[in-house]
Amino acid sequence: MALGVTAAVASMIVTTPFGFADLEPGLSEPDTSAIGPKTRVVEYRDLRLVVPAEWPVHDLDAHPDTCVRFDKNAVYLGAPGDEQDCPARAIGRADTVLVAPVKDAPGLAAAGALARVGETPSVASKADESDENAASFILSGTALSVTATYADDPTRVDAIVNSARYDGPTRSLPRKDLLDRAQGLVDRALTGPASTSTRFGGQGFDTCTAPSKSAMTAWLKSSYRVVGIYIGGLNRACGDGNLDADWVSSVTKQGWRLLPIYVGRQAPCAFQKGMGAINPAKAAKQGRDAAKDAVKKAQKFGLYAGSTLYNDMEGYDDRKKSCKGAVLTFLREWTKQLHDLGYLSGVYSSASSGIKNLAQHYGSPTLAIPDVIWTARWDNKNTIWNERYVSDDKWAVHQRVKQYRGPHTESWGGKRINIDSNVVDATLGSVIYRYNVVASSTLRARTGPGTSYDDVRTFAPGAPLKVMCQAFGEKVKNDPVWNKLADGTYVSDAYVTTKSKTGLTRPIPFCTYPYPITGDGLRMRDGPSTTGKARGVIPSGGLAFVVCQRAAEKVRSTAVWNKLDNGTWVSDAYVLSPGRPGFNPKVPRCPAWL
Repeated sequence: MALGVTAAVASMIVTTPFGFADLEPGLSEPDTSAIGPKTRVVEYRDLRLVVPAEWPVHDLDAHPDTCVRFDKNAVYLGAPGDEQDCPARAIGRADTVLVAPVKDAPGLAAAGALARVGETPSVASKADESDENAASFILSGTALSVTATYADDPTRVDAIVNSARYDGPTRSLPRKDLLDRAQGLVDRALTGPASTSTRFGGQGFDTCTAPSKSAMTAWLKSSYRVVGIYIGGLNRACGDGNLDADWVSSVTKQGWRLLPIYVGRQAPCAFQKGMGAINPAKAAKQGRDAAKDAVKKAQKFGLYAGSTLYNDMEGYDDRKKSCKGAVLTFLREWTKQLHDLGYLSGVYSSASSGIKNLAQHYGSPTLAIPDVIWTARWDNKNTIWNERYVSDDKWAVHQRVKQYRGPHTESWGGKRINIDSNVVDATLGSVIYRYNVVASSTLRARTGPGTSYDDVRTFAPGAPLKVMCQAFGEKVKNDPVWNKLADGTYVSDAYVTTKSKTGLTRPIPFCTYPYPITGDGLRMRDGPSTTGKARGVIPSGGLAFVVCQRAAEKVRSTAVWNKLDNGTWVSDAYVLSPGRPGFNPKVPRCPAWL
């Protein structure tokens, strides 16, 4: 909605150039010619900007439920609310400006660099750091941040941001902990020894901006337990909103699993117009850059190595060979780069374009195929199987998500959200779960799940712990569970405040390490031997979800066997895991009792 004059927003339509009678000393009159033939001045907390006269101005302080969208030209003033009324689906980038207090700065603004009013650096130069067509600046002495996004050319938003003038008292930045958050100094994810996958089968939903914590609590009354979260990308239409590392920690501890979505560059022949597109001549580099940026965003939100990050590639005309080639090159490099950084690759796309084209190259020796596919087909069929363009033997082992119903509104626990519905059997985002050492004990952290492993460090009674997953190991006080921490060490669950009795703790995932197999298929057996009874086959291109390893019958050049999370065994000779031939340093040895 376009707003009139309020206490927070003063606006008037004028014709450029606009004269500033009370400029700060040493500041010249801003050049507003690039903004448009008709402009107006908007004011928020003594900061004034020149903006196009036709743009709507949204007063978020008065209307906190307004959806902050970066796909429609607009000005947003104030802090976005927790209960934004956003559509389920929005994609693309437009010229927009958001002014917010630093302590409330959402997402893009929270990562802003310090800048003086009137000396703001180029939006384009700052945006180049993340390939998001967006940049943020914390304006010194104002306690305000400005975020600008643009579609193709940053000239207009550069002029808007550089038109900023401030005529108020000097306001100090928030206290140090809030400033640290605003500058992006968050609990960074590890890319090393703690890598573990999080897998889930069940119902999920996605929506444009992260719902409030209270809404997520209310929606526990639904059958949904997976939520799609948009973490970044050039064509992401909604901002972070409620999404931050604390939100991730809170909702996952409730039992929610996360589908991290990155809306990067789109096909040059995309059906939807007005989006940042892949340059066919630079598709490989742009795919790698997107993966690197997606990992940075994932880490900001506390999504650790081992997470699956999903690239959103909207529908396109795959009859255009050069366009299809650019998409496949982009996604190939997206996948390879994520693997190099310790993450798994997922791709969301239309069943009849992106997913079909990937399926046509399944098993290709030259095209790196994503680990998981997320198929968009709104046929209201709540199943991942029997897809027209993907046979059931492809991406067959916990490697599929399907979006089976498009935008609609549902209400659970008194909270209404516009969503898409999904069915999930796939790897998702991996996070930490915060617990403590029990108050009466000192706890040793070891290199593996047992007292025979090397002692690395000691935690004092009541000390905080960052738990990634749980594994079985040596029994301590009759408890076989060990917690793997974010630094890759293990502590016995008998001394952790996870629960009151022995056994695994919900919602902490079981530690699993997914690796691709070699050949046309791999038999799973009921014991670590080729004489063990066959219990099924992992098809070509499938994943082996390893939980531990042990030495047994030698096959080819290795005696290592992998125990899978379904209780079966496969020889490591046919599993593409680090360390082969030999034991994988990231995977623990199987305890004798298992």
